Amino acid sequence: MTQCVVMSRAQALAAWVGPGKQVTAKGVLRRADVGPATAAIGVPDPGWVRTAADLAALHRPWVAAQASGLLSLDFDRATAAAPVDRDPAETWLLALRGVLRAESDDERRIGAAVLCRLVLDVLQRRSAWTADELDDAVHQELERSDYSEADAAYQAFSHGVRPIPAAVELLTEFGAVAADGMTVTPLGRWAYARLAEPILPAEPPDTSHEADQLCQLKVALRHVRPPVWRRVLVPSNASLGLLHRIVQVVLAWDDDHLHVFTADGLHYADPYHELDDCADEDTIPLATVLPQRGASIRYRYDLGDCWDHTITVEKIVEGDGGITYPCCVGGRGDAPVEDWIPGSPQVIPFDVDLINRKLSALSESGASAEQHLHLVVARGVDDLEPGGRVGQ
Repeated sequence: MTQCVVMSRAQALAAWVGPGKQVTAKGVLRRADVGPATAAIGVPDPGWVRTAADLAALHRPWVAAQASGLLSLDFDRATAAAPVDRDPAETWLLALRGVLRAESDDERRIGAAVLCRLVLDVLQRRSAWTADELDDAVHQELERSDYSEADAAYQAFSHGVRPIPAAVELLTEFGAVAADGMTVTPLGRWAYARLAEPILPAEPPDTSHEADQLCQLKVALRHVRPPVWRRVLVPSNASLGLLHRIVQVVLAWDDDHLHVFTADGLHYADPYHELDDCADEDTIPLATVLPQRGASIRYRYDLGDCWDHTITVEKIVEGDGGITYPCCVGGRGDAPVEDWIPGSPQVIPFDVDLINRKLSALSESGASAEQHLHLVVARGVDDLEPGGRVGQ
């Protein structure tokens, strides 16, 4: 296979990590380990950095190692994974896709893949290009592209970096483009075809969550001042469908509008609504899309007014058999009123006891949770039997 700088460094990084290294809440190496890690993979130590994720020469191999299965993350620790019997080209493609997702700032996390495939396409059209000619040709193709894809491509890579040279640099580091930066390698031609394949939701991967573990989640409403957020404990095997119903309760939404979860560029929603490009939220457990501390997903409620939320794992904890889950253990800010009518209150006061009575009723409803939630919202918890002891 063509020399791939990123994969060589990823393998060296995995060997250095070995039986384990601590990581931050966001799943990257601690600043104290940046020096030893850069020495292990043969890149210069920059000295002080704000976070290891800011050093591309280190972060790209780190992401590639995780995406290709060389490293696994378990809450606050990374370990070298056991070797997997897989075609090396497929392992390389997994690493490339992982880095492209990580370096895409658009919501669907496709921008870097769109741009890199377009660069490979243009480079294959003739044998000689100058950097300016390549830049002009790619820009022309983007102007003719679907607007959403072009917009995503321009959001690829770090802010302040010209995206097309950055795409060429990444492809060169992966061995898809030769060292001259203008010649597509055989591996690059193979990748060009594979990058056109859609990324579909996969079978839920194995995770390190135990059956009785809980995710402590911070559900924060975005673009709202003063801040509004809730802290909830939810079983890690709960589905995204249940998480939707929990968010509806803790933020006092009425569940009268459509909603979509976005996790790692993939979308999940209620299958009843048949939204395009959305997988079934009831088949995806939290442990799949929120596998570790620091992981986060997006939740949009009301596709017209766009109430956007960020849901983040603060930590993984053991359950208490005497407490009914899910439960709310904290929060800040009064929730805005949905579909507000002039002359009526604009907010709903944050009342953790009321929230937990509703969550308790929701947890007892079992398979009929969706219908039960509508009853909770419509009639109020005073008409329902509270279930079990609720943690405060």
